[in-house]
Amino acid sequence: MRKALGLVLLWGLVAAAAPLVIVNEFGQGRAGFGEWVELLVVGEGPGTFVDLRGWTIQDYQGDSRGGVYIKFKDSEFWAQVPAGTLIVIYNAGDAPNLPAHFPKDDFDPEDFLLVIPGKTGDYLEVLRWEGLANTGDCVYIVDARGDVVFRLSYGQRQCGGVQLGDVDRGQAAWYLGGGLEGILTPGNWKVGPDASGGSTPGAPNSEENAAWMAYLRTPPEK
Repeated sequence: MRKALGLVLLWGLVAAAAPLVIVNEFGQGRAGFGEWVELLVVGEGPGTFVDLRGWTIQDYQGDSRGGVYIKFKDSEFWAQVPAGTLIVIYNAGDAPNLPAHFPKDDFDPEDFLLVIPGKTGDYLEVLRWEGLANTGDCVYIVDARGDVVFRLSYGQRQCGGVQLGDVDRGQAAWYLGGGLEGILTPGNWKVGPDASGGSTPGAPNSEENAAWMAYLRTPPEK
């Protein structure tokens, strides 16, 4: 895993296969506590599935030294996650500081939404969640082979992928686009309050974003 993160600066969306999962949005909660990350399963197109067993979400220090390191458990629950699914994972230890409009826990994949507390249990294995840094951090999605499939950077951290500006305490960042084509363009992202009228945890971020999800959820033609 450390080898994958060490090579992260060599990765680019053009040079690599299109990511099967992306970060669609993330938030710093209230007053810099209550962080959460929202993933969108893209798969290989409408009606496809992704096996997330053994995948991880990490931040800049996300290995045995600390930081954020969350692993999807080797469970049938994660074996076939359909394209178009939003997965929202939040810092369970800071739950009181989540934004007031944050969705309730949801473990039913039939509605294409999963909202799961970031703690070790039936779904996740959490080495540590010390939170996303306010001044700057990186968020990586790493597959079961140890390959970084998506990454973003913000604030003072520059780790490649899409580079966003400051996402300070009480703020969030969300992707407005309707496909992978513009996901590395900062102008297709927005930074705003992690509150009603700003962030949209568990929901699309724009009309284009919503249309993309609906497209991904379309059953394949027989």
